Amino acid sequence: MELLLKVWDETTEPGQRQPVLVLTRLLDFIADTGQADAFDDYVKNRLEYAPLAMAWFATRDEAEAWLRGLVEPPSPARIIIGDEYHLVWCSREDNARSIARDYVIEPYIEALTARGLPPAVPSFESREDASAWLSEHPVSPFGFISIAGESHLAVHHKRLKRHTLHPVASALSEWEEEKQRAGK
Repeated sequence: MELLLKVWDETTEPGQRQPVLVLTRLLDFIADTGQADAFDDYVKNRLEYAPLAMAWFATRDEAEAWLRGLVEPPSPARIIIGDEYHLVWCSREDNARSIARDYVIEPYIEALTARGLPPAVPSFESREDASAWLSEHPVSPFGFISIAGESHLAVHHKRLKRHTLHPVASALSEWEEEKQRAGK
């Protein structure tokens, strides 16, 4: 806060003071509403953990029921349905609400596999076996495993107290398709 006040004092142009004022008010809001620890956790998770999601649902129907039941839904917000990230969006003007697939983990998979997969990873016959093992041996934030011979990225979601499993080959294929659709 001292640094912001110093910048405020040294800034003479009114137009240049606006960003300082916004940051000062934002920090005041965080402190006044008792959210300093939550903000600190958010910053750490953004840098050290998988992309944050606010909720997990087994099915899309569960997620849509949750979204319909909220008086003031967060917008935008990430959620996970099954093992896939989705983006929740709501228009305040007409109360329109939607859930769309969000390809946020795929760039992580692309970067983590750019030099190849690790040679030795925990191997399991089934998804259930892998999930049971991960509940006792959490990877943080990411770890590769093999399920029935297929490489997966296990992603630990600290706040949700669970892992998601992402088949590497299909995730990379979907990501390439998404990049082509977006013209990247």
